[in-house]
Amino acid sequence: MSKEEQPVQPANHTPDQQALERALQHHSAGRLAEAESIYQQVLQSDPNQPVALHLLGVIAHQVGKNDVAVNLISQALAFTPEFAEAHSNLGLALKELGRLDEAIASFRRAIEIKPGYAEAYSNLGNTLKEQGKPGEAVASYRRAIEIQPNYAEAHSNLGLTLQDSGKLDEAIASYNKAVTIRPELAEAHYNLANAHKELGRLDEAIANYHKALAINPDFAEAHSNLGNALKEQGRLDETFACHRRAAALKPQNDQFWGGLAVSLETLTFNSVDDGLMADLVRLLERPTVRPSYITRPIISALRQHPDFSRILEMANSGGPKTGITAGDTIEALAAIPLFLRILSLSAINVLEIEQLLTVLRRQLIEEAATGKTDEKGLAFSTALALQCFTNEYVFSETEDETKAAETLQKHIADLIDKGLDVPPSLVATLGAYRPLYKSPWARELSEREWTDDFRQVIERQISEPLEELALREQIPHLTPIQNTVSQSVREQYEENPYPRWVKIGVGNYGKDIRTALQTAPPRLELGEYQSPENPEILVAGCGTGQNALNTALRFSNARVLAVDLSLSSLSYAMRKTKELKLSNIEYAQADIMELGSFERRFDLIECSGVLHHLGDPLAGWRILVDLLRHGGLIKIALYSECARQQLTMGRSLIAAQGYTTSAEDIRRCRQDIIARAEKTNPEMAKICAIKDFFSLSECRDLLFHVQEQRFTLPQIQEALQVLNLKFLGFEMRDQRALRMFRETHPDKRALTSLSLWHEFENKNPDTFRDMYQFWCKKI
Repeated sequence: MSKEEQPVQPANHTPDQQALERALQHHSAGRLAEAESIYQQVLQSDPNQPVALHLLGVIAHQVGKNDVAVNLISQALAFTPEFAEAHSNLGLALKELGRLDEAIASFRRAIEIKPGYAEAYSNLGNTLKEQGKPGEAVASYRRAIEIQPNYAEAHSNLGLTLQDSGKLDEAIASYNKAVTIRPELAEAHYNLANAHKELGRLDEAIANYHKALAINPDFAEAHSNLGNALKEQGRLDETFACHRRAAALKPQNDQFWGGLAVSLETLTFNSVDDGLMADLVRLLERPTVRPSYITRPIISALRQHPDFSRILEMANSGGPKTGITAGDTIEALAAIPLFLRILSLSAINVLEIEQLLTVLRRQLIEEAATGKTDEKGLAFSTALALQCFTNEYVFSETEDETKAAETLQKHIADLIDKGLDVPPSLVATLGAYRPLYKSPWARELSEREWTDDFRQVIERQISEPLEELALREQIPHLTPIQNTVSQSVREQYEENPYPRWVKIGVGNYGKDIRTALQTAPPRLELGEYQSPENPEILVAGCGTGQNALNTALRFSNARVLAVDLSLSSLSYAMRKTKELKLSNIEYAQADIMELGSFERRFDLIECSGVLHHLGDPLAGWRILVDLLRHGGLIKIALYSECARQQLTMGRSLIAAQGYTTSAEDIRRCRQDIIARAEKTNPEMAKICAIKDFFSLSECRDLLFHVQEQRFTLPQIQEALQVLNLKFLGFEMRDQRALRMFRETHPDKRALTSLSLWHEFENKNPDTFRDMYQFWCKKI
């Protein structure tokens, strides 16, 4: 029980003093059931006993029944209106119910009755802070401390308010006073750690998180934030353990699962147990987790599973003529829930898994072509159909498979025409080769009854694509698309909207722009920048919506305009936005090169991976800068000339062999690259290790793009000078390169030196393999 909730009786002597004193002993010791029983007994003899009514209300508040608490405490106050403690505890219950004005009135009434009531001042400060009145909150905390200088909780809460106002040094001073007064106050150590972390003082932060956890080992938030601090130091195994502990303590908290996913991204497992495998399955179900970021770590865990590792070994021992047979293998794989789940959610970006799936898919279609159905393997067939739809049928396909798929498609059509049942296994097998929504019978199939598990295939492959086709008609057109390069790029993304994704990993983490960008990552130095209260944001080139959704969720009170050339991409983005029930994003078709006459202005612009696909990137960049308000921020992502060198041989191969951008040629080209990689060609092996190699639209974007320009850091520096932009720093999801840079350049100012980064990149060519992603300010 916190200090503010201590059961306090009025000065008046109660009718059953002995019973109430016994109840108070139980209550103060946390034995709520025993205390409640005695209070009820007192009320049986005197239903209007104010102390018993009040303290029953306090118990109700403590167990989360705040409506009951308000009722009981209000009854007590009807009999003893000058009961200051009851007014204060009524305020606590009202605050939890979100009735902040009433709560404030209750705390003020308590103070009016008892002017030296420090706890009421502190509670009033908490409520004013929540109401968005930090100045009044600070004054209330300071009054509490003036009355009771050793009030540790008030010092800690004052620190929180000061920290939220950006006064970190003053906040740290308040936290230090709190822990000096009460070294056992875990919350104050935790708050102190957060302030140090925000200032980049990771050693001090980690030490204080450990102090908080030594006091309260089940402090989930401290475990989570300790994990975040350890991750910045590169202590990845410890990071994962911290986030896993936080999620175990509060499994209902999606942010903890999101932190666990981030900690997992660069890990490789050397051993697993049933608990870890179960945790990874649960992880994939959480809305804050993007499966594509953790596919390879999950595959590393699966490799430690005895059945999975045995199957992989068998599959890779004999090449394409392996002894693997579909029946036994599929049954074994279907018994591994983690494999089925990752298969259904994300393109598998591990070559040997792709090769295994290619063999199994071929055997399934061969069996289906003979009329054989196997509902026992439906769980695997369902997951495979979802996998192939997500990777856009990037697996190699023989002529026999093509014929078998045509035969199967006709067979399903005949069954539907005759009004007969269609075995789900046949639909799943066809769905592993062809997108079902393109079949003339698709809508009829979608209207039939299916089991919940198989229904995923119908939803993903029929219902959702048909919804996107309907949404195309609703997309407004902001500009014409007249530029010939823009027209070519639009055509590519109409054919292959980029990328296809299932889960983005979303959470309720909105912060004002300054706070979001000053904390890690990317921990930018923003100087005098002030966050707009309701920022207007442009996402220029939103693709299938991942950037727009992340931006809309990342920045609080944001209104986002997201534009793209491709209606296919925009309709995909609109469907996913509706699915996530977000209402602060407006989508429209537009060409960046035609936005020069656009009258609307923006506080923040994001343009990730778009400018390098323009005919004149600098001209497009200038148009965006002109749309930015003075002092506004812009995030740009551009291909690195240095990092993209590994793709040169792949592009040379495409030119030499005359591969086109058809799906068939992209698949043939991939097999050519894979074969050369297996013959120990190091450049081709590097291409096979790139995540984008494992889906059709991403592979086309990677190797076959109709328009691509690459940049060096000196070129970017020159562009920034021309455009009057101040470089603020890079944003890197993988922090390893950033830690390496800091080891050789500890001065904070080095982080914004593009010349130093250029030297670093020349020594570490893979530093920006995911593009240069950086923030600037318009000056």
